[in-house]
Amino acid sequence: MGNLNVIAIVMVIAVTVFTVGLAIFVRRFTRTTADFYLAGRKVGTIANASAISGDYLSAASFLGVAAAVYASGLDGVWFAAGFAGGFIVVVLFIASALRRFGEYTVADFAYGRFGSDRIRLVTVVMVLLTSLFYMAPQMYGAGTTWTVLVGAGIFGLSPYNTGVLIVSLIIMFYVMVGGMKGTTLNQIFQFWWLWTAMFLVVVFAFTVGKFSYPDALAEVTAENHRDVRMVSVADLTADDGALLATAEGAMSSEAFAAVEAAVEAGDPEATIGILVPATNKLHELRDMFFNEPGHRYNGLDQFSMVLALVLGTAGLPHILNRYYTNPSGAAARRSTFWVLIFIGTFYILAPIAGLAGKLIIDDAWRAGTAPTNAAYVDGLLARSDAIMPTLAQILGGEWLMGAVAAGAFAAMFSTTGGLLIASASAVGHDVYEKYVNANASEARKVFVGKASVLFFALVALGIGIGIPAVGLDKAYPALIAMMVTWAFSLGAGAFVPMLLTGIWWRQTTERGAIAGMIVGGGGSLFFIFMNVLKQLGHLGDSGVLPFLGSLTFPTLFTFPAAVLTIVLVSKIDGQLPKNVDEIWMRIHGTASERHEKELGLDKVGGMFSGGQK
Repeated sequence: MGNLNVIAIVMVIAVTVFTVGLAIFVRRFTRTTADFYLAGRKVGTIANASAISGDYLSAASFLGVAAAVYASGLDGVWFAAGFAGGFIVVVLFIASALRRFGEYTVADFAYGRFGSDRIRLVTVVMVLLTSLFYMAPQMYGAGTTWTVLVGAGIFGLSPYNTGVLIVSLIIMFYVMVGGMKGTTLNQIFQFWWLWTAMFLVVVFAFTVGKFSYPDALAEVTAENHRDVRMVSVADLTADDGALLATAEGAMSSEAFAAVEAAVEAGDPEATIGILVPATNKLHELRDMFFNEPGHRYNGLDQFSMVLALVLGTAGLPHILNRYYTNPSGAAARRSTFWVLIFIGTFYILAPIAGLAGKLIIDDAWRAGTAPTNAAYVDGLLARSDAIMPTLAQILGGEWLMGAVAAGAFAAMFSTTGGLLIASASAVGHDVYEKYVNANASEARKVFVGKASVLFFALVALGIGIGIPAVGLDKAYPALIAMMVTWAFSLGAGAFVPMLLTGIWWRQTTERGAIAGMIVGGGGSLFFIFMNVLKQLGHLGDSGVLPFLGSLTFPTLFTFPAAVLTIVLVSKIDGQLPKNVDEIWMRIHGTASERHEKELGLDKVGGMFSGGQK
């Protein structure tokens, strides 16, 4: 067990108590489904921009982006660029039209646009899958942060499982009690807390840590980049000790002596951390350096990852649901403008923290002053996702560690709260209210929504505990960022083609949209699971399946395949909704134009009805 960070724990508790108290305070205002799912559609521009930013800046952003830069150099910077750029697609093509269309959820849009129960149910399935994929890294971040913060478990649980359990219970409680209103207020508070925490870490790095960005980049690029591997003694001694010899050349003599001692102890199942030279996936005959691409991703993955992040933002159900809380389409556009400013500044700071950690953590480890709750391999963190709390404790002691730890938990609370609301609305609103009990009272509908929150919180708990059990934490060096990108890939394949064509191409049909979601969403799931099997060593090195498993991000293939499927099937099908003119007016018409349509004046018939008066 590591040392307890008392001040940090007190700060985390304070943030948690405030979060729960805020949810209890707004409980009296959460009586209808519009309150529970959409905060009454009365969230202002700046408030919603802050809430969207809090919903969006998850553990992947707060912990994972800096970790990806720390572990992979320039390849990690793509996460910051993609995450920040994603809202450009939202503001240009989706936000305003989606809000004008109204309703509650993405499934409501699909049903209203195409008039089919089938497409509503397909959308619900994709919403739940995307939400669960996005919950996974939040839960993993909870366990990782708790391990560094406390280093102890309760009820016989490991520190990691304890963190997952406690965060799951807290989020479940405040979302059930406060609904979207409580979640919105908490997301506003949590966003500004984690933004400030990231800002303070960077400021402390430049002041206390004497950090210089150009000098640091030159120093870490002066030698070949190294990777941390957690391997068994049996693996180290296989093939006449080839891996052991590789590690000897990459590690300091003191650190390698500890590896040799573990090998001599004789337990073949014991796990040891080693360093090996990083390989260049873009130029196999060249060395790999920190400031060059190619550490984690080949040419296809480089492009596909950024595409997934940029397009995937427009396919995240919990983000899209937030636009229904704006009072108008114009307010939705204005909110997105401020979101770009808020998160853009955040994603400038995160890569700076990742680079600072490369030198500052290594120096502290060699001086014997590094925090003991984190695991190290020759000066590098065994788990790069621990960089933010570790760096904060080195730079600012328990106070800064507390601010960062509270920020990490705030990020998990904020994003997971939004995901639980999205999942609950998919079940409670899109399924229960539409197909099970359409005449249910408001109280009954809210009760089903809360029960859905409870169920999905328990599912998230199980996912979080299962991640290290299957070995994913050992297979990926920046696991949090990787898992979030999977969720983005799924959203980009399943929803964005349907949304873009449904909003901007009048000829899109219901069968075309369903086929596109199945191709895009199903294809994404297939590629993701192939990559997991490849990383876990369950696929060989040659053949079709290993090649498919080597493609880390599927969006480069699934997005165009989904769009092409929608176009082809829609052209073949040709069965447009009977009220397509009214739908087009609802999506694209101004408030005055829609009012004239309702009065039968239809001065824009040529524009919105394909030229037919």
